Parts: sequence; C-alpha cells; structure tokens
Amino acid sequence: MNKKMIVSAGVSLILAILACNVPGTSQPLTLEQQAGTAIAATLTAQTSESGSSTATATATFISLTGTPGSTATNAGTVTITPTYSTPMLTVLEQTNCREGPGQDYQVVFTYLAKVKLEIIGRYEPTNFWLVKSPGTKTGTCWMWGEYTEASGSYWVVPTLTPPPTATLPPPQAPSITKWDFSCSGGNVTFNLEWEDRATNETGYRVFRDGEAVAELPANSTAWTETTPLESGESVAYYLQVYGPSGTLNTSIIKLTC
Repeated sequence: MNKKMIVSAGVSLILAILACNVPGTSQPLTLEQQAGTAIAATLTAQTSESGSSTATATATFISLTGTPGSTATNAGTVTITPTYSTPMLTVLEQTNCREGPGQDYQVVFTYLAKVKLEIIGRYEPTNFWLVKSPGTKTGTCWMWGEYTEASGSYWVVPTLTPPPTATLPPPQAPSITKWDFSCSGGNVTFNLEWEDRATNETGYRVFRDGEAVAELPANSTAWTETTPLESGESVAYYLQVYGPSGTLNTSIIKLTC
C-alpha cells in the first residue's frame, strides 16, 4: 500500500468518526454550545519506510471563557432574590380610621396629614387598607386609600375579609329646649329649638299633624314655620331624629290659636 492510499484511508476514517458525532437532524444549540464551544480536528499522518502507517484524530474543545483543551461545563442556576421593604401608608390629608373597610363602620381614630402607618392587609372592593394603629384599642384600623399613598412592598400584603358590621343603637333623641308660637291674620308662626344629642344621625324631620313638612341636616338645632291656622283651630308638631340604625321622636307639641 503506497503512501497516498494510507493517507486517504486515514482521512476517510477520521471523517467517518466525526460523522458519527453529528446529529441526523438539525437541533438547537445547547447553552454550553452557544457559549462558544467549538471542535477542531487535527490529523497527523505518519508513514514509515516499512509501509505501516498510524492515523491519530484529536478533538480539542475550546471554551470562550477557558483555555484550549478545557471542557465546557453546564451553566449554573441563577437565583434572583427580590428586595423587600416594609409596606407603609402615608396620610395625604386628614383621614378617619375605622373599625372596618367602609362608612358603615365606626370611626375609631383620625390621623393628620404626613403620618406614616405600617400596612398589614387590604380590602380591594372598597379600596381600604388595614394598618397598625397604636392609638386604637385593637391596635389596628382601616383607612380609605383615596387620601393616602402606599409605598414599600405593599403588593405582598394579604387581602382580608371585612369584620361584621356592628349593630348600632338608634340615634339619641333630641331634647327640646324652647318652643313658642304666635297667631296673626289666620296664620300661626311656630319656633322650635332643641339640643342635638345624637352622634350617628343622618338628620332631623319635623312633622305637622302626622306628615313630614321639613327635613333638616345632621347637627341641626332650630326650625321655624309659618302656616295657615284659623282662630279656634289646632295643629300638632313633633321632631324626629333618624339614621341608618333607626329613628326616635320627641313628644307632641299641640298649638291652638
């Protein structure tokens, strides 16, 4: 066998070896291959006068971040730890803090602007935050988000179920402090004054002969009316306080011209 044939056979053998390492179908490069691992094959053919030959194939792995001859290693798993900061609520303007997330709950404390409170929960349907409140009996209260600003990792706080609405007593009845009337020209003028003793009222109503003739806002304390009334006729008045939890009436005041 001559030298040409020996070299040709060696080349064919090396190509066959390399072909066995090539996938039959095109596959995506792995992370290690994308990092820059390449294969270079070198062939050294040596012949001797006796007609024997030796063909040697050397596969060298070259890493972009290593040295020639080193083998690329698998990429490590990277764990990203998010930064956490305490959820805080800053009061933007004077705001009530309540027993629950809504106006149906009692006000337990009022905070001034610029106060910062730690958030421990929220109720999204009414946009209320549960905060730590050292000034309350329970140590917590609910604040409306409209007049506050959340900061820190507030998105990690749990969504809470609102506490049951407290059963409130009806507003306290007003105390009549003064009333008088005068008759003139077929009319009567009636003046009424009272002490507002309620704290949870919606307002007041004045009734004349059983029909509501006036509706007054909360904290009202006086009312006056002039209405037709002939000599010898009578009219009866009473005052009613009302709110979400009920109503209470004063005693009837009867007038006769």
